[in-house]
Amino acid sequence: MKNHPVRIIGFCALVVLAVLFSLPFIWQISTSLKTEDQVGKAELDLIPRAQVLMVDGSLVEVKPVERKGDLQVVQIKEGPKKGTKVSVNPSQLRLIPHLEWSNYSEGFKAFPFFRMLQNTLTICFLVVIGSVLSCSLSAYGLACVQWKGREALFWAMLATMMLPAQVTMIPLFQTFKGLGWINTILPLVVPAFCGNAFFIFMLRQFYRTIPASFMEAARIDGASDMRIWATVVLPLSKAALSVVAVFTFIAAWNDFLGPLLYLMDDDKYTLAIGLARLQGQYSSDWGRMMAMSVVMTLPLVILFFLAQRTFVEGIKLGGVKG
Repeated sequence: MKNHPVRIIGFCALVVLAVLFSLPFIWQISTSLKTEDQVGKAELDLIPRAQVLMVDGSLVEVKPVERKGDLQVVQIKEGPKKGTKVSVNPSQLRLIPHLEWSNYSEGFKAFPFFRMLQNTLTICFLVVIGSVLSCSLSAYGLACVQWKGREALFWAMLATMMLPAQVTMIPLFQTFKGLGWINTILPLVVPAFCGNAFFIFMLRQFYRTIPASFMEAARIDGASDMRIWATVVLPLSKAALSVVAVFTFIAAWNDFLGPLLYLMDDDKYTLAIGLARLQGQYSSDWGRMMAMSVVMTLPLVILFFLAQRTFVEGIKLGGVKG
């Protein structure tokens, strides 16, 4: 009972933080349901609202044009009198909630969404498979197999994490160009089968928590290291592997620079490239951009909630033992 007030305070603090972190996503959804006029307004309305005027017995949406003395000049945006400018008293104008769902339908038409979705899912699937297999196998060799130079190689691998991606970008591009891989998905997929230093480190930490007696018993029964890895270690590391899979999927799903560098044909582009195309050089349709951004964000949100328990468990177990 003494800790009850502390728990309440902690819970309230978490709720406040959750709301703050959710605000960008909430604002993204709000903007995706606004017209260009509503997006450009100085007022920050979380709930999209439109100005309407009673015309011939029905409410129609209008767009403010200019102010003339005590009168407001507005342009009718819908109905038989669409485009007509009228001067009205500001008191005749009303604000009502208005959701511009057409941003979503227009967004799907703005670029070949489903073809790019297929390209993105193909790359994500291959990258996740490659990362899980290569990182788990490398981590097993660094954590569960005794061999000379293991620790030196481990620290050398960790040192690669200090190299910024910009340093290796040009050499990698020249290498892939020499291999003839430009304008294919190979530069985006093959590196995943070579491991990732951070994920190898995390899985190594987790594998060191697995009792050595499990692996010794398998060796006594005549199992090789590959069989021990496949039949003993992998089934015990589902939580940690789910973290690798989720992080890898998110990175591949949101990757913009990789497809921009290595893909040349429109029919090979990913959703990140398609979304960037909605941004014009001189103007952008923010409603459609935010609508497609919501569509791209939803799979990641759904994925996290579906794998939330396993994901959090894997994060905790990944740093138990140094």
